[in-house]
Amino acid sequence: MPKRTPTAHTAEVASAFASWLRRRREGAGMTQEDLAHRAGLSRNQVQNLENNRNNNATGRSSANPSLDTLLALEAAFGLALGELLVEVREFMDSAER
Repeated sequence: MPKRTPTAHTAEVASAFASWLRRRREGAGMTQEDLAHRAGLSRNQVQNLENNRNNNATGRSSANPSLDTLLALEAAFGLALGELLVEVREFMDSAER
């Protein structure tokens, strides 16, 4: 099965998520390594998410974190289920972007 190309909306959300993640991490006074440790991820995963890229050969597709990754990030930030997605949506709708 060929790899699916992200839609324009998916790319927009992925870009907003990447910006939100970096600002949220920095606002919490964490390094990428700190966040990775708290979330049970690798620093490389956090870096890829913040740079909106998948760890693949093409480098053309947007980062697409799994549900496991999103839940791990929520736990690392002390958020309840779903709060991360609400924060990202509010960030997208704000002028902070």
